[in-house]
Amino acid sequence: MVEKIQNFGLSSEQIDSYQEHGYIILNQVFTYQDCQAFVQHMEDLKSGRKSIEGFKQQNKYGYRTFNQHFYDPEVLKFLTSPLLRKPLSDCFGDDPEAIQTMHFYEGSEHERHQDQYYLPDCMSAWIAMTIVDQENGALRVQPGSHKGRLITKTDVPLEFSQAETYEDQQKNRYFPEVDKVFIENSNEEVSIFVNQGDVVLFHGRLIHSGSTV
Repeated sequence: MVEKIQNFGLSSEQIDSYQEHGYIILNQVFTYQDCQAFVQHMEDLKSGRKSIEGFKQQNKYGYRTFNQHFYDPEVLKFLTSPLLRKPLSDCFGDDPEAIQTMHFYEGSEHERHQDQYYLPDCMSAWIAMTIVDQENGALRVQPGSHKGRLITKTDVPLEFSQAETYEDQQKNRYFPEVDKVFIENSNEEVSIFVNQGDVVLFHGRLIHSGSTV
């Protein structure tokens, strides 16, 4: 399922593959120069060599930034890139609307989850800013799991008991429910290894995780 973009959009075979497996890999969407410039930009912000009002990191699930496009034009440029619009539209079946951005400094290590628990009716474009392999936190997916059951906030309310944190709710109640669906689906989990500039498009119901770094 490693594919190239054709005329900024997807072929019917690529769309069929996405609908069957819940994800598709697009090669070399962004150039080496695009990615290197962005990586340097993020490292400069992290080290304090440059500053932008509003910049901050979260250290949950590894260091990352969240919704940086609200105040950083460099992130907004990727979020609204015309190179992504047509492939997203082809997969989504409608015009996409940009909602959220995340950047991981130390891989994307995370428990199994489904993005539509957090953002209903969403899908994701996962951009590899560096070569991604087993050593630096590859994305892991369960192909076809987007056709299975979705854990919703009705199943696991996003509510907290006294002294319970968001992290407690996720670890003790949400992630175990996703693992149950993972077992129900009985499909093997696969790691996605990609090159710099590749993009992984995946369905918001697809069960996925980030490998340990």
